[in-house]
Amino acid sequence: MDYLKRLPDDCSIVGELTRPAFSRVAEALESRDNTVRLLRDGTENYPRWLEAIRAARRHVHLENYILKADGAGQEFADALIDAARRGVSCRILYDWLGCLARTPRRFWQGLREAGIDVRCYNPPRLSSPLGWISRDHRKVLCVDGEIGFTGGLCIAQDWIGRPDRNVAPWRDTAIEVRGTAVAHLEQSFADSWQTAGAPLPDAELAASSARRDGTGLILGVIPGRP
Repeated sequence: MDYLKRLPDDCSIVGELTRPAFSRVAEALESRDNTVRLLRDGTENYPRWLEAIRAARRHVHLENYILKADGAGQEFADALIDAARRGVSCRILYDWLGCLARTPRRFWQGLREAGIDVRCYNPPRLSSPLGWISRDHRKVLCVDGEIGFTGGLCIAQDWIGRPDRNVAPWRDTAIEVRGTAVAHLEQSFADSWQTAGAPLPDAELAASSARRDGTGLILGVIPGRP
C-alpha cells in the first residue's frame, strides 16, 4: 500500500525525466501554462472558430487542407472578409489538391479582393512533375496570438451534416488552445506559409510570444510538416 501511495510521485518523476527525450525525438515544441478545450465535430468546432475570427483585433492565420465553397465555407469567407474590413490582417493557406474540385477560383479571388492574403500550397509545376505528391494536411487556426485551434476538421458542410436530410456530420475532433502553446502553433503556420511566398512578418509572431504565470497544462506541439 505504501508503494501504491508513492506511485503517482514516482510516475511524475519519470515523466519529468522522459519528457525532454520525447520532445527531442518528436521535435516537439514544449510549453507550460496552457488550457485546452476538446471540441467534437463541426457543430462544436465551427462556432468557436467563427467566434474567434469575429473577435479578432490584429491577425488571423488559417491553414487547412480543404476550404470548400459551400454553405460552411461561405460563412467562414464572410467572417474573414468582415475581419479584413476592420483592419485585421487575414492570411489563408490552402492545399491545391485538397481544394482542386471543391473550391472555384472565383472563391479565392473574392477573398483576395477583400484584402485577404491567400496562398496555395504546392500547385503543380512543369519543372517538378512529381512535386505534387507533397501535400499540406495541417488544420490550424490562430487568432491574435491568443487562441488557437488544431485537429482533424477541414472546412465544409460535411463536418456539420445536413439535419434537414438526416445526414449526420462527419465525426472528427479538434482542440481549442489558450496559453503559450499558441506561439508554437503560430510558428508551425509560419513554416508552411513561407513555402508559398514571403515569410510571415515578425510582428505577427511577436504577438503570440507573451508569457503568463507558469500554471496550467504542459503541451508539446509537434509541427508535422507537409
